[in-house]
Amino acid sequence: MDGTALTDGSVQQQSFTAGRPTGPALRRQLRLITLAWVFGSVWMTATAGAPLTLFAKGLGANEFQFGILAALPYLAAFLSLLGTVLTERVGHRKAFFLATLYLQRFAWFPIALVPIWLMHRGFPASGVPLLAFLALIFLMNAGGAVGGVPWTSWMADLVPPRVRGKYFSRRRQWAVLSAIPAAIFVGWVLDHHIDSRNQSALMSTCAMLFMFAAVFGTADIATFHLVPDIPKTPRRGGAFWRALLEPLRNRSFLWATGFIALMTFAMTIMNQFVTLYLLERVHATSTQTQLMVLIAPAIAQLLTLGVWGAAADRMGKKPLLILAGIGMVLPGLGWSLITPTSVWIGYAAALIGTAFWTGIEIANFNLVIELSGSDATHDGNAKGSSSYVAVNSIVINTAGLLGGLASGVIAQLLVHWHAHPRGAFKTFDYFDVLFAISALLRLAAVVIFLPNIHEPSARPSVETLRFMTSNVYNNLVGAAMQPIRILRRRARAETAETQQGPTLS
Repeated sequence: MDGTALTDGSVQQQSFTAGRPTGPALRRQLRLITLAWVFGSVWMTATAGAPLTLFAKGLGANEFQFGILAALPYLAAFLSLLGTVLTERVGHRKAFFLATLYLQRFAWFPIALVPIWLMHRGFPASGVPLLAFLALIFLMNAGGAVGGVPWTSWMADLVPPRVRGKYFSRRRQWAVLSAIPAAIFVGWVLDHHIDSRNQSALMSTCAMLFMFAAVFGTADIATFHLVPDIPKTPRRGGAFWRALLEPLRNRSFLWATGFIALMTFAMTIMNQFVTLYLLERVHATSTQTQLMVLIAPAIAQLLTLGVWGAAADRMGKKPLLILAGIGMVLPGLGWSLITPTSVWIGYAAALIGTAFWTGIEIANFNLVIELSGSDATHDGNAKGSSSYVAVNSIVINTAGLLGGLASGVIAQLLVHWHAHPRGAFKTFDYFDVLFAISALLRLAAVVIFLPNIHEPSARPSVETLRFMTSNVYNNLVGAAMQPIRILRRRARAETAETQQGPTLS
């Protein structure tokens, strides 16, 4: 096991600037940041799942091109290094964030309109319109990749370290409350107001949904105009290069990033094809598809985010990665068990898989934001750098890129392969191969990477499991007792009113 720790928790952290809001001002800013993602969650939900898949199918995308579509967000992530250079050399984090994230959200208007316009101009499907669609999707993701670095560094200096896990988990929980109705609305529109045989009307509806989502996405970014910037001192010369290369010296951080990268590769192998599998093999409706790939995961996040966030603050990141990594293995195989008569398995796989994947996301995000703030330390020295965001993003998204490309190649090579063993409940095809590979890679990530992560301040995994179980139990008991508490308060109020007797008015 490498002796380099994820973070050095023994060093007293000092505030680097007087520009941080505190007290009521800080609480107001945190509420604004939460409100922003309530809008942003509608954007993210309405541009994913069935509409994106149906729009790409309408443009003539084949199995390999669906793999490319899955890989584009990860390819764009290489530009996060540009975000690090801008953040460390110039220091204007808010300005860079606003410029690049506005680009990301406004890009959905040409994504919706340009491919359809090209098809109406006589260009055939699977030709120029599809290439334009893929290029615009890449541009959209590029804006998010560059702007994500200054945002993470900015938030690391704004949100107090002691509550980061709890705060960002709660922020995502509020966002789920807007994501669920958005996903239901999208599925309802596609199922009940559009004839699926009318390809032109279907694509036009998807385009309108994209533009509808872009309005909410823009509102998300506009909210940050009300959040104050926190000055960051630009770095020049040797200080700049030391900040840029600092993550490469933290070997435990690299092991943790490698674990999440292999998990991401395993997820990407199957993710883009889950929606296609549901639509083509299971013959699920758009509403059922939205329920499985968006709403069930949203519910899982709503139920588990608070528990994972509290555990990240109290118990550390490594035990979360261990528990969540082990829990991720079996749900990958669950998708192969789904048939038109056992659709419920899809909901179970989505709920369980997302519940554990949420733990991995929380642990990774809290690790990166802790190391990227100006107060962060490593080996007893101040070593906070936004390059942690870039390195984490590049490594993980390289895995996602390769996973997307690999899934496209495997699907294309096995597109005509089928097998129906004697006594089997279904005919197996390339979808099942992708699901099996994903499950095996998840197991490999747990075995290879987790033993090499070193976090001295982390609590044991068994103790973390007890803490989380107790947390869940207390929350359930508290929710169950709430009606009784309300009745007791009302009874006490009525008793007090009776004892006071009538009053003159």
